[in-house]
Formats: sequence, structure tokens, C-alpha cells
Amino acid sequence: MSLPLLSLPPVPMMLVAATVAAGLALGGLALALASVLPATSPKARPIWPVFATEVVIVAVAVLPFVAGGALLDLALVLLAVRVGYEATQVALLRFAPAGGRPGDLLLRWLLPLAAGGVLALAGMLAARVSYPFVAGAGALLAGLAILWRFFLGTSRLPLAVTLELLVFPAVPLVLFMAAAGDASNAGLLLLAFLLVETYDSYALLGGKLFGRRPAFPVLSPKKTVEGLAVGGAMMALTAGLVGPLVFGWSLAASLLAAALIAVAAVGGDLAGSRLKRASGVKDYPAVLPRQGGALDIADAWLIAGPALVLLAAVAG
Repeated sequence: MSLPLLSLPPVPMMLVAATVAAGLALGGLALALASVLPATSPKARPIWPVFATEVVIVAVAVLPFVAGGALLDLALVLLAVRVGYEATQVALLRFAPAGGRPGDLLLRWLLPLAAGGVLALAGMLAARVSYPFVAGAGALLAGLAILWRFFLGTSRLPLAVTLELLVFPAVPLVLFMAAAGDASNAGLLLLAFLLVETYDSYALLGGKLFGRRPAFPVLSPKKTVEGLAVGGAMMALTAGLVGPLVFGWSLAASLLAAALIAVAAVGGDLAGSRLKRASGVKDYPAVLPRQGGALDIADAWLIAGPALVLLAAVAG
């Protein structure tokens, strides 16, 4: 069954990649101009290290999809191992002695790396199955885990932590790898990455300019109601223009995709933050300076990417 008003024609991967590259180029040009103007240079020049890190993140995210084949498979496996390692190591901090990190080999390395290996294997297997089936099974599994965790409470802590890790990041990561296993989804996954980065930028700017009320004081104190509202409004405007003009989507489909990405971006960020807050840490084990771990970078994408692919499948 298809939904004509919400039809999402295929998204050319190279067009999305070119859009990402153009956005970075314009950002670099604007930053360079601000760096030479006397009025703005003191604030602009310290931003260059952050911009350079962002370029690395975008390159690592985009190039494997452009290359495809074995390089994409390798990148996805490495992502799964790293995400499983980070999430499990942070979760196991709850079992550390009071006032310290777990220092033994089992908690710091063996269990986290084993969890990453299991995630990679599950993702590779899921990539060989119909994506709607994998998405349905993943949603059912996550729902059962949430219910079980709710009734379990804080008793039998190891099982409770396992269920938390299953809901996030295990199920979203496996769905992401399953979606990436079909080359026709590459454009959608890259588009989700672009939209998540755009939404985060709009929300951050709106928060800095207008932010007054924290939206999630405990899990993500830097997010404000005003910032999220600005981010959502700008995302709707961007999608309403780019979707129909660039990708041939209907206005309704474009706005629905924008809303889905906004919800998924916030949900992914909160899911990643919840695990860190429960273990009393600020960031996951770092892979890049000023950015934290792979989960700090990709938490929203892991949910937004599969969600956009599923929307396209449902819309026909």
C-alpha cells in the first residue's frame, strides 16, 4: 500500500553528499571572512578547531556511503563495535567501587568489546533481512524491554542495565545497519544525517539567542524550549523548500519528514544522555577532542536514519 500525498521519491545519494559538502564550504567561507574582520575575528578564530572537528565528522559519516561496498560494511562494523563498547563501558560504571571507575579487565574492556562484537554481528545479519520486518521486530523487542524494565524497577540491576542497553543503543544501531544494507537507502540515511545536523544547529542558535526555559532540566539542561521551537520552525521551513524543489517530495511529505527528524533527534539525544546521567558521566569515551565519543556524535542519527527509511517504506 502506498500513500500518494506522502510519497517519498528516491533520494540521490550524490546530491545529498554534494549538499553536505556545499554547506561545509559555505560555513568555512563565512568563518574565514569573520576571522579577518576586526569586529568578529576575536570570536571567530577560536571556532576553527571546532569547525575542523566537524569536517572530520562529516567526512567519516559521508565517505563510506559514497564509496559503498566493503568500505561501508567495514565502517558500519567499526561503528557497531565502538558504540557497543562505549555504551557498555559507561553502563558498567554503576558497578564500580564507590568514588572510582571499574579498573579490572573484564569491566573496562572484555565485556564492552564483546557487546560491540555482538551488535556488529546482529547488524550484519539484519542487513540480509527485509527492512520493514527488521523494523517491526526491533520495535517489538524494544517495547517488551521497556515494559520489562518498568516492572523490574531497580532490582536485579545487571538485567535492568541490559534492558536499557537493548532499548538504546542496540535496537536503533541494528536497524541503522539493516537500513544501510540496502544501497537504495544510502541517500535517505545521509539526508537524515544532514537534517539532524541542521536541526541541532538551528536549535543551538535559537537557544543561545532566545533560550530561557530548560526543556529537559535533568537529562539535557542545555536544551531550551525556545531553542527547540526555533529549531523546529526552521527545519519545517527548510524541508518545505528543499523537499519539493530538490528531491521532488510533496509538501506534506517534506513537513512530515521534518517533524519525524526533529522528534528523532531529540529522542536520540535524550536516550544517549539518560545512560550517561544514570552512570554519572558527562561524555562517552572520547574519539575526538571537543566531541566526546561516537555515541555523543551519532546518537540522534541512529534513530533518525532508520525512522526516515521506515517512513519512506510505509509511504511507498
